[in-house]
Amino acid sequence: MRNYIGNFLAYVDNRIKLALLGAFCYNLTQGLSFTLIRLQASFLGDSRTLGLVVGLPSFALVAGSAFWGYIADRWRSRKNVVVLCSIFSAVLYVPLPWLGPFELVIVRTVQSFFLGGMIQIATMFSELDSSARGTFMGHLEAVLGLGWGIGAFSGGFLVNSDEYGLGEGPVIFSFMLTAFLGLVAVIGYMSSTEKKREFVADNENFTVYFRRLYRLFMITFILFMGYMFFLTISPVYLTEVTGSSSSMGLIMLGSGIIHAVTAPSAGKLVDKYPREMAIRLSSIFVIISMLTYSLTENVILIVIVFTIPIYMTFFIGARAIVADTVPYELRARTMGLLSSFSLLGGGVGSISVGEILLHYNEQEAFLLGAFLAFIAFLLSLKDFSHLRN
Repeated sequence: MRNYIGNFLAYVDNRIKLALLGAFCYNLTQGLSFTLIRLQASFLGDSRTLGLVVGLPSFALVAGSAFWGYIADRWRSRKNVVVLCSIFSAVLYVPLPWLGPFELVIVRTVQSFFLGGMIQIATMFSELDSSARGTFMGHLEAVLGLGWGIGAFSGGFLVNSDEYGLGEGPVIFSFMLTAFLGLVAVIGYMSSTEKKREFVADNENFTVYFRRLYRLFMITFILFMGYMFFLTISPVYLTEVTGSSSSMGLIMLGSGIIHAVTAPSAGKLVDKYPREMAIRLSSIFVIISMLTYSLTENVILIVIVFTIPIYMTFFIGARAIVADTVPYELRARTMGLLSSFSLLGGGVGSISVGEILLHYNEQEAFLLGAFLAFIAFLLSLKDFSHLRN
């Protein structure tokens, strides 16, 4: 592992080291909040409460992704948007330990609007080298996966499942740590560089590119709506299956490590083979995962399918397709739109599963998620009409 990290850093040191530091710290906060917020919401209410706390902010993420993508194109700077959104999103972790269900939804919704701007770090990386988009995206996904895994692992260990509640000491400490790491990420982003280009007026309407990519957007929406039938409750579910939040954290860490180790190779494969293969493969991964969750509670099998690098596989391919298709002047907002469809699907999935679990068991909900992933896979079978600019 040490040699792997050393070789990795040696390759990227001169170009993107500081941006990767910011991305790593940012996804530490995402991993921490993934665990902390879901378990806190589960303590505060039932599955409906959990679905709302996870689902409603997703719609703010949708709006934020589109809005900040437009701003990044207008400013001709992805980095400035990332820095601004990092500051606001980090500060808004501070009040979360003292909020009830309604207040938690409100503050998370506001925070999520700023989190929507963080997608522009991916836009920055996609523009470093047009001949190696997948490779650079793979490096980014490696750092993001490792940060998320360590963050989620830390969340499982910092707060035991029976220590959640309003104003509880471990909860306060964990959210303060999350806010601090978010501000450290700002330092990394501010010190990084981005590839600048002169603005060239584009006579083509944005809808031209939307029509080329609409099927990718539909696949993104459907696939992540289905996958969120599990991810919405995954910290709670894994804690119940394994018997402790610390064991759940170890599973999250394992997932992050696998993402980090496999992402650079996956990025190179996306450059070598058709981008569509990543979309199809990730859809198959979701189907296999959801079927496993629905058919067994065997811990070993659940751990194996949970650690499959689904998000990484999908977004390396999807973002490369977008970057191939859309010119620089429209690329940031299109990346934001891709993220918006993912988040919109996730929000619908989270709210839906919160209601479904009031009437059906978890395994039946997971089976429905597998069916949605199968629809996404069918839509991915036709090649995408993207052009390499």
